[in-house]
Amino acid sequence: MRTTRLSQTVSPFGVGAVLDILGESLMAADISRWPIERTHLITSRRLQERLGVAELRTPPSVPSYPSKNTPGLPYERFPSWLFCQDCRRMQRLRHHDETGEPPVCRQCTGPMVPMRFIVVGTERGHAMDVPWVRWAHSEPSNEDQRRCRVEDLLFLTRTGTSSEGLGSLVVRCVTCRAERDLSDLTARGSLSRINVRCNGAQPWQRTSVGSCNERLEVVQRGATNVTLSETTTALDIPEPEVPVRDDEAEIRQHKNFEDVQSAPTGPFAPTLIQMIANDVGVSTELVQRVVSSSAADPDQEMKAAREGLLTDEWQAFRQAIENPGEVLGTPTFRVSATPFLGPDAPDAFTALDATVGPVVLAHRLREIRVLHGFRRYDLDADLVDADLGPRGRARWLPAVESFGEGVLLTLDEAKLADWERRDPVIERARGLERRRRDSPIGSRFTEATPRLILLHTLAHILMRQLAFSCGYSAASLRERVYAATGGASPESGVLIYTAAGDAEGTLGGLVRQGEAPRLARTLVSALEAAAWCSSDPLCRSSRGQGMGSMNLAACHGCCLVSETSCERGNLLLDRILLIGDVHTPGYGFFEEAIASAQLTAASHVTD
Repeated sequence: MRTTRLSQTVSPFGVGAVLDILGESLMAADISRWPIERTHLITSRRLQERLGVAELRTPPSVPSYPSKNTPGLPYERFPSWLFCQDCRRMQRLRHHDETGEPPVCRQCTGPMVPMRFIVVGTERGHAMDVPWVRWAHSEPSNEDQRRCRVEDLLFLTRTGTSSEGLGSLVVRCVTCRAERDLSDLTARGSLSRINVRCNGAQPWQRTSVGSCNERLEVVQRGATNVTLSETTTALDIPEPEVPVRDDEAEIRQHKNFEDVQSAPTGPFAPTLIQMIANDVGVSTELVQRVVSSSAADPDQEMKAAREGLLTDEWQAFRQAIENPGEVLGTPTFRVSATPFLGPDAPDAFTALDATVGPVVLAHRLREIRVLHGFRRYDLDADLVDADLGPRGRARWLPAVESFGEGVLLTLDEAKLADWERRDPVIERARGLERRRRDSPIGSRFTEATPRLILLHTLAHILMRQLAFSCGYSAASLRERVYAATGGASPESGVLIYTAAGDAEGTLGGLVRQGEAPRLARTLVSALEAAAWCSSDPLCRSSRGQGMGSMNLAACHGCCLVSETSCERGNLLLDRILLIGDVHTPGYGFFEEAIASAQLTAASHVTD
């Protein structure tokens, strides 16, 4: 029995991920193997409808000292090849050999540790052990070595040679003395050269699901691209007083919808479509249209669902802005509007008041994080669903909930609309948008508009500054950027919040920093810090940084934050759109306000 934090069972140690714990390496099985009767329901009607699932369930929580009867989640030992730290003997621990205890060597009873490398598929997301027996015998020097396939290996380190790195590590057969070092193991196509093919399965699946010809690559089991989790995060906001029926959401939630979606032209599709139409009470044409749109581009459908969630949240925050002085919401979503500047604000801050809109204090938030599945090796790879079992019930997904607080800072819509129409601003943002479209991961992000880049960069510098005063660590803060313009109410705000599964997310320090005039001081300090980077002038004049050059004037010295804090992978950032450029005026949204504040402060010093 091993334990991990409840929130980590969705990410980073959710389905398909490798968990290193106490010298052991385990991989989480898909949710079809979860003890569903011991899981707990998480209710969020809005999120369930947007994602097209009937239920959201959280893993069973356990006491600090669990026993054998405590409910848990299934993890598979992976890689199954281990070696002894004392005698260097390698051993493959199959499923029927598993005792649940840390393995020991059969030869000397020394501690066994997992091999460092595993094999992942680059297209369909399969994973398997490195075929160490075949690797050791892949360069035979005689007929005996060519025929030998005995699973009796040693994992050795060469000494007294000029070889370094992987070239000094050797896998040797005890029976025939065949051996090969690991210098070429991680090279592209190393396994295809010795005729190794994908087994078409995940480590916890006992049998292969079919032949697979995807390209295999050897990676370290701790590499970040072993498992790239696909999650959706949403805030729990009040439901409408009069629920509106969403026929398309009910169709996606039907237990037979995935069967039709996976084979829309199959022989059983017409029958299943008719069953869904009868159960939901809609026409077969509507069911067919939903199936077609879902099968066309699942990534676009997921992105549209996330945008819809953000729009709903923005409207919930707007309710507080339209009712100042009142605390609105539910026990899990309590918000109130407050002015950006108080009556006693310093004169230097008044210049910012024209650019900043109302502030909303989120005294209580409930965040729900849902795991859809994962990819391996590359974000271009196919999405592996979190549920690989047979479809015996309505679709559900694993989720965790956490509670916290936050501050929503809005910008003046009129000034923002005027700023984003400037030609220099449009041209600068257009360059990032072209790179987003050309990037293999660009489809995961919304269009890089001037508004989005500005608000996203603003969120980053605020998080960096708030970490000094709010009482939370920098990695505990998160962002939600509201920058859509297509709806009836254009979005123009950033939510900086924190959420945790315990009292860590409800200490009150973040809401206190949102009160006047503290937030104004924080914003001024953040803008001053962003005006000069330790990497300037290289950072300020950069034509492209980060993955795919999807950042401009933004680096670790001025804008980047923890990966857990950013919802866009620290991409689509540019502080020039915040503070402007000394050599080319007109870029910065806060450029005039900063100049005015500096003049006011200078005049007070002179007086």
